[in-house]
Amino acid sequence: MSMKFLTDENVAISVVKAIRTAGFDVKDVKEEKLHALSDKEVVNFANKEDRIIITHDKDFGILLSQKKGDMSGVILLRFKNQNPKLIAPIILSVLRSNVHEKFVGNLVIISENSVVIQKVK
Repeated sequence: MSMKFLTDENVAISVVKAIRTAGFDVKDVKEEKLHALSDKEVVNFANKEDRIIITHDKDFGILLSQKKGDMSGVILLRFKNQNPKLIAPIILSVLRSNVHEKFVGNLVIISENSVVIQKVK
């Protein structure tokens, strides 16, 4: 089964479209009209659909560590330059790499220069 993603409201729609165009199953909080939900409610939605959350919000990493494996996982985007034209190719490169096998249930921090996987389970 391939991984599914849920992008948080702070992820640019152009990044969402790039991920989708690359063939990944991704839903967006804005498109799903879920932007009024709390972070915990977004987590519940992601868990029901077995989706890994992609976000710029560190709070999801904290929620993941508190839930200890009860979440599908979080990809935290920590870019100094928030330009979607920079973010999209980097995240696509990571999603296509062998590293993606370690995403489920973990916190993955992606920046301009690194990918860090923090095991939570």
